[in-house]
Amino acid sequence: MRELMIEPQQGLAFELRAGEKLKVIDVEGGQVADLLAFRRDDPQERLSTGATIDNNGSLYLRPGDRLYSNRYNPLLRLVEDTVGAHDLIHPPCSPEMYRCQYGIEGDHPSCYDNFAAALREYGLPAILITTPFNIFMNTRVYADGRVEVKEPLSGPGDYIVLEALCDLIVALTACSVAESACNAYRCTAIGVEIWK
Repeated sequence: MRELMIEPQQGLAFELRAGEKLKVIDVEGGQVADLLAFRRDDPQERLSTGATIDNNGSLYLRPGDRLYSNRYNPLLRLVEDTVGAHDLIHPPCSPEMYRCQYGIEGDHPSCYDNFAAALREYGLPAILITTPFNIFMNTRVYADGRVEVKEPLSGPGDYIVLEALCDLIVALTACSVAESACNAYRCTAIGVEIWK
């Protein structure tokens, strides 16, 4: 087993082989983890939250559901989930989002920048960053079409387990938003376990 820790407002990338399981753990509770996945042999094929919603017929994933690529191939299977509330529609937080939504100019940690730095180690350009699977993000969609991000339902030690269905490069961040309910108004660490 490999064990990793993503510090608050940080990110990393790693290889996940077919058949390996990835456990993403909310260490203290109330913390979102953004996830991107790319085929190891062809990174142009990457996680598509749109194809994932389309193929599962739902905005919400349940154990047994798969996360699909932009070519409609399954990349990951959701094996276990102690929370049941995650997000497939929001982009990663970025300098532009902080400027637009919070009036923050200048440096602010962001999932976009953390993804870009982590993927650079694998020679992948930032243009490949798309909408991530936002683990533990509690997005509510109402009948009138309104969308609201509420505090995560995850408590300390809650987790999900994903199984790789092909060889992948995975990028994962501990979301950087401390300005809203997204991370319960604070940023904490995310734990990672990988095993065959």
